[in-house]
Parts: sequence; C-alpha cells; structure tokens
Amino acid sequence: MLLYSCICVNVMQGGNMAKLKTIFLLVLAGFILVGCGDPRADEKAKLTEAVVADLGDREDAADVAECAVGVLSESLEDDNTFSAAVIFLTEGEEAVMKFLEENEMDVDATDEAVTAAIEKADTECEI
Repeated sequence: MLLYSCICVNVMQGGNMAKLKTIFLLVLAGFILVGCGDPRADEKAKLTEAVVADLGDREDAADVAECAVGVLSESLEDDNTFSAAVIFLTEGEEAVMKFLEENEMDVDATDEAVTAAIEKADTECEI
C-alpha cells in the first residue's frame, strides 16, 4: 500500500497527470472518430454519381441524388440489401443476381425491399 501511494504522489507531481489525461483524451477521441464513421460511405458516393448521371441535365440533380441515396440508406437497414441495391442501380441485373447468389440472399425478399425503398425515394425526393 505504501508503494502504491508513493507512485500516485509521483505521478501527480510534475505534470505527468496532465500528460496522462491528454493521452487518454486523444485515444478516446480516436475511438469515437473511428466508431462514428459511415461504413456505407463508398457505396453512397458510387450510387450518388450514378443517380446524378441518370438525372441528366437537371439543375438540382446533386441535391436530389443525395436525398435519394439517403432515403435508400435509411430504408435498407441490412448492409447486404443496400449493397444489392447499389449493384443493381450501378451495374445491372446480372451483377446483382450474382451478388445475391454469392451471399445466399432471398431474391424475392430483396427485390421487394429494394423496390419499396426506391419508391419511397421517388416520393420523398421528387425524382
């Protein structure tokens, strides 16, 4: 116990405690930043580009595309279903069928979920 109190007194003197707090806060901030990142960011960017290209010369194409991609992301909670939607909208039906088979996903259920999400995006974002 005496050794423990000597160590505590030594750590608290000379600014070592301030350094320890700073290191702790930096590590905590790093964990928060890594944990709060969007795992779908790459797919969202890819899908946004495809939607903007599909909308053509529309003046508000970027805003509409971001809205539509946001609605799709919120509507499709399952990451594989969202990935299937991205593949379908960017690469076509053959690529999405291959993806569904590789991931052993139900084609009909995925089709229903993606169709409902696309219809919701059409309604909310005025595509």
